[in-house]
Amino acid sequence: MHRAHLTREKLAARGIGKTFGDAVALDDIDLTVRTGEFLTLLGPSGSGKTTLLQIIAGLAQPTTGRLLIDGRDCTFVPAHLRDIGVIFQSYALFPHMSVGENIAFPLEMRGLTVATIKAKVDAALDLVGLSGLAHRLPAELSGGQQQRVALARCIVYEPALILMDEPLAALDRKLREAMQIEIKRLHRDTGATIIFVTHDQEEALALSDRVCLMNNARIAQIGTPQDVYERPATAFAADFIGISNLLRGTVAPDGRFVTPEGILAVPPSGFGPGDKASLMIRPEHIAIGGEADAALTGQVAEIVYTGVETRVLVKLDAGTLLTVRQIRDRHPRQMGERVGLHWYPEQTQLLPD
Repeated sequence: MHRAHLTREKLAARGIGKTFGDAVALDDIDLTVRTGEFLTLLGPSGSGKTTLLQIIAGLAQPTTGRLLIDGRDCTFVPAHLRDIGVIFQSYALFPHMSVGENIAFPLEMRGLTVATIKAKVDAALDLVGLSGLAHRLPAELSGGQQQRVALARCIVYEPALILMDEPLAALDRKLREAMQIEIKRLHRDTGATIIFVTHDQEEALALSDRVCLMNNARIAQIGTPQDVYERPATAFAADFIGISNLLRGTVAPDGRFVTPEGILAVPPSGFGPGDKASLMIRPEHIAIGGEADAALTGQVAEIVYTGVETRVLVKLDAGTLLTVRQIRDRHPRQMGERVGLHWYPEQTQLLPD
């Protein structure tokens, strides 16, 4: 059974607001998280995602609104009574304790028997691939191993909810990608409900059942990774999730879109004549070819080879830069070359400007 399809409510934020003097950190947040779901809070610095996580964890109190966990009002319940596990970027391991002692600590605080603690610690170590390392100190482990210990310590007592605050931000790219796979596996194997905070949009798309995109203390959009990438609700969402080309302009009486670069065909939308909007074109939907019959024309301004793909930046005739993503190009482009850009109108989207 796919966890994204579960409908039982694990957490509900209802009208959550948080202010610090005149500064608004959260503005009327309504959010529901389903049991067994992996939901990511994504957004730029200052968007409110970490403040919301702190309120869920009980590390901060909202100015307005209510927070329900398993149907219980936990708005002002102390953090240690919420049955929530938290994993921070810093790992927060006890340096004087062994790996096994670190993992056992939350079980000891709950008064479990020695035999039960040993069995649960061994199972948690096995789950995160660290069997045999129980007697090591954190300083003797790599960054990725320390992160696995933090994961094991969090899941060992089976909390009702797991919160992760940018836990992979300190790792290098290759190790971060490996840990993303590890977290996905742990989520699948344990069935835990996880709320994950990141500012990395690729990480959010890779891990989540749903993504909650935040901006300026509010929820900008919430949906599956495919929803927020392929059907962004605003120009901000389109620009923040993935690489987007945005052309600003006005809808003409005949339904076409008038931009400084040219008049473009667009798919049907809710916009009317004279409405200002932004046209989103994803880089992978653009093909480079000859100037004849092209939607727009320009000159190759930059070529970036990344191994997996080549990104070609084309400076349009009126000065706008568009990015084209090419996986395989039988006709490599040259700097300064005149080119035409081609796409299907149905692969574009008009968004509120």
